[in-house]
Amino acid sequence: MKRITLFLLLFFVCTTVFTQPVFKTLAPPPTVVIGDAFQIQYVLEGGEANAVIQAPVFTGFRVTSGPNIYPGKKGLLSLNNYVYSLEAIRTGKLVIQGASITSGNAVYHSNPVTVEVISKEEAAMRMNRNGESLRYDYLLRQGEDPYRKIRENLFVKVQLDKSRCLVGEAILATFKLYSRLESKSDIIKNPGFYGFTVYDMAGLSDKLVTTEKINGRIYDVHTIRKVQLYPLQAGVFSIDEMELKNRVEFSRSRVNKKTEQQIAEGMLGAEETTAPEEGAEVYETTMHTDPVSVEVKPLPEPGKPSRFSGAVGRFRIKAVLPEAKLAKNEQGFLEIQISGKGNFTQLDAPVVNWPSGIDGFEPTVNDELDKSASPLQGTRTFRFPFVCAVPGQYKIPSISFSFYDIDSNRYRTIQTESLQLEAGAAPKKEQQQISQELSLEERNEKAARTAGLIAGVLVLLVLGYWIFGSKEKKSAVVADDAPPVIPAANNLLQPLKDIQASDHQTFYRTLHSLIWNLMSAEFGITGSQLNKQELAEKINSRLNERDSSVTLLSILSTCEAGIYTSASLDEDRESLLQETGELLKKIGVAL
Repeated sequence: MKRITLFLLLFFVCTTVFTQPVFKTLAPPPTVVIGDAFQIQYVLEGGEANAVIQAPVFTGFRVTSGPNIYPGKKGLLSLNNYVYSLEAIRTGKLVIQGASITSGNAVYHSNPVTVEVISKEEAAMRMNRNGESLRYDYLLRQGEDPYRKIRENLFVKVQLDKSRCLVGEAILATFKLYSRLESKSDIIKNPGFYGFTVYDMAGLSDKLVTTEKINGRIYDVHTIRKVQLYPLQAGVFSIDEMELKNRVEFSRSRVNKKTEQQIAEGMLGAEETTAPEEGAEVYETTMHTDPVSVEVKPLPEPGKPSRFSGAVGRFRIKAVLPEAKLAKNEQGFLEIQISGKGNFTQLDAPVVNWPSGIDGFEPTVNDELDKSASPLQGTRTFRFPFVCAVPGQYKIPSISFSFYDIDSNRYRTIQTESLQLEAGAAPKKEQQQISQELSLEERNEKAARTAGLIAGVLVLLVLGYWIFGSKEKKSAVVADDAPPVIPAANNLLQPLKDIQASDHQTFYRTLHSLIWNLMSAEFGITGSQLNKQELAEKINSRLNERDSSVTLLSILSTCEAGIYTSASLDEDRESLLQETGELLKKIGVAL
């Protein structure tokens, strides 16, 4: 019995020790050349997938990219590799400090490393002392086949982090150019990713350059394109080739030269404007990646929720009412935030079961995603606008969201808390200025819609004025930039009283257009300036108080509720018209 107890105790201690996270720095090459890019890697073994890294201050170096995070496995342990690309900006023996990382409730620190940075001249001298002709193969010797030399020293590859996956599971594809030559490469055909949703992580503009040793030879490695692929359906799919056209320059003389590569799209279509150096020869070739196949397996059917819409990963959900108390006819918003990791680009809006009395509309979508993480990590927010048709107390029921958990290989359904909403809790005039609640996108959308209404109503008003309001014909020259001719406000408010009580949309649309027309003429605001924020500023500036602008914006909001929603408005039309007339007089509109 004692032996069993001792064995279990030792097993527990060993398990605890060996499952403790380990955070370490992988040393870069011991010697690097100033201005050349290289990588420094910080590796977390056995930590949490969402661990937060704190990079050190890279004194003496410039960060060109990173952190690029590459998750993986080492036996039973999770493995996260945090990679930074650096360039040295001064020579000498420099220390790269360790990083720190927070995993769970603990903070771990990695070890510092030392690297020697030398000048380009020193690098050339060291190569000569070692009896090497060149680190690179810029020199074309007598009898050498230039095209064979190009094939051996310039090639492009595509690398996948996996060749089998599930529908909706991320695949990381990286296209790299390997070179030991002086070359200019032009991408003449990009691969097609048929059957996948594509999310670009890095491209030519990121200028990701590293070095790799292949068969004992050093290559400059340029990342041409790096993408995340999310398969849409099961099957076997092919990632076709990327094709490049190359212009390679060789020298017939023995030179010490650090070769350079340029990569672009559409660069070689025009004539080359610069002549090669003396003694140099230029050759043109094409090359391409090999097509690669990906086997996509379907998600399992057992346990699939009825409302599953294809989300794959690990997610959390939260519902928020920015304003839980709304004034009568005021537009509200429901925000649903889905956070975590997975195929965010394929997430559909969750279903909201609006209670009777609330009209909900299509949401806008906002993403805050970490493009360096695979799969994508971050938050997608769905913002649903809504209007309460009848004042009262409402309960928005909990909202469910189902996904396939790629880590545990099972379906999960999560849900939000239910939310309480009070509509019609305050008089209209106690609303905050509507323009302060609207986003820039919403203001532009409403301004464009209002401008369209104004244009149509202006035509009718001007025609009516000239047909019925003019007692005699006058000849006049009107300047191109003269403000539109608007009849007196009392002549326009009076016909509104004759609109049938049942035709509320015509009443509110006509009043809405009339107010905007009068304000446009009164303050000389048109086009993109014709919005609620600009109007409020004009009124506040003229009257030196805010109550009038708030009242007018409240009237406009009432009109919009009557036009665009099915809300049951109990406004007294006569009182609304009287209030509008008094307000227009106060602003200075001639009645």
